[in-house]
Amino acid sequence: MTQEQPETSSQTIVADYARLLNTPVAAPDIDAPPFSTDLPKRDAGKKCALLLSAHPDDECLTGVLPLRLLREQNWQIINIALTLGSNSSRRMERKKEVEKACAVLGFAGALPEENGFSDINPAARNADADAWNKKVKRLSEIIAHFRPQVIVMPHANDGHATHVGTYLLGMDALALMPQDFTCTVALTEYWQQIADPNTMIAVKEDDLATLMSALACHAGENARNAYDRRFPALLIDTVRRGEILAGQGKAAPAITFGQMVKLGTWLKGRFVPSALNRVVGTSTTDSISALFA
Repeated sequence: MTQEQPETSSQTIVADYARLLNTPVAAPDIDAPPFSTDLPKRDAGKKCALLLSAHPDDECLTGVLPLRLLREQNWQIINIALTLGSNSSRRMERKKEVEKACAVLGFAGALPEENGFSDINPAARNADADAWNKKVKRLSEIIAHFRPQVIVMPHANDGHATHVGTYLLGMDALALMPQDFTCTVALTEYWQQIADPNTMIAVKEDDLATLMSALACHAGENARNAYDRRFPALLIDTVRRGEILAGQGKAAPAITFGQMVKLGTWLKGRFVPSALNRVVGTSTTDSISALFA
């Protein structure tokens, strides 16, 4: 029988939250291979997931599914750092940060072009079709090189122009692929919640600790907003939204940390959302690979 925890006053719990929020996260001291426009070799012996990151740090903030695929199924995970941020004076610093973060996570990585893309947003897509189409073509070449089983990208209304632009770029690049190309597409959320998610992925404590350590590598961003320390609270709150999947008035999933996605299939030139609502827990019977059966 599990021993019940003693009751704690709300004031103590709030103080503990505040204390943890103000406790710096240690960034690992790790050697990291540099990112370049030379794409990593596709490992033919493994399945592959391609993570399209709008910014350095998104590989951590939306990396729950790729990390579980790596650790539980030994997939090859490739993070494409589409941009190095809008501040040109910090791009080299941010490149080093994402290299270290991916080394912590065990992801390989690459840049679509030297210094990453600029102007990945809906306005740029509408204003300069030629420049946009060059980026689309380059990303389609990257997809063709890896031919991934899964592509992870932000959802269409993710509340940040570059995240929305990344969605548009990813979908435009997929549209250039041959008609017989198919893969799972996982749409993620950060700045704005997905209105109609269909999958919650539980986050194991060890995995969350790794994601936080990787996030701590992004020191410049954390200095202005404690993304690393706020991350567990975001994943806790996501579990609250489990009622969306189970049905209003139903119990939330029996997990502590979770990340919501919208899964679907790229099939015959279009994205087809899954009709199933699913929660993948952390027990030995909850295999992440079941999502792609």
